Amino acid sequence: MTISDDLTVETLEARRAAPEPTARVIFGVTNLYGISHKGMDMPLNSEESIKSGQIVLMLDPASPPQTNMGIADFDQFALRVRYGVQGVFPGLHDLVLAGGHSPSLLAPIRATATDDCTIEPDLSGWHARGCLEFLPGSMWSGAKGG
Repeated sequence: MTISDDLTVETLEARRAAPEPTARVIFGVTNLYGISHKGMDMPLNSEESIKSGQIVLMLDPASPPQTNMGIADFDQFALRVRYGVQGVFPGLHDLVLAGGHSPSLLAPIRATATDDCTIEPDLSGWHARGCLEFLPGSMWSGAKGG
């Protein structure tokens, strides 16, 4: 058996001290915002809905830091991200200005978003499928998706 010249006690100690490589990475989410391409029908009650207009979401500054995090699993080509958001809907502004509805509708909607993503095999991007859970006190708290 021969031992390589570059295999020294120091090299072996450095290899033992190095962390094991991992395919999972945990990360924090900061400075997030998004603008939708188009709006949606927003329910006001069981019979009425309005056009939301373009939807704007931003990271909720009141959400705790442990809410805004994700994990990437490169072996599984999967990504899961959770973050607290505030949403603004211009359609609500129009509704309030038209009269007959409370100005409290203008307060941002607060929710926790969870995105389950599939990472592209070449690691160039991902496809996300998400869910919003409206926080207690938000207008749509307790709403059920369709």
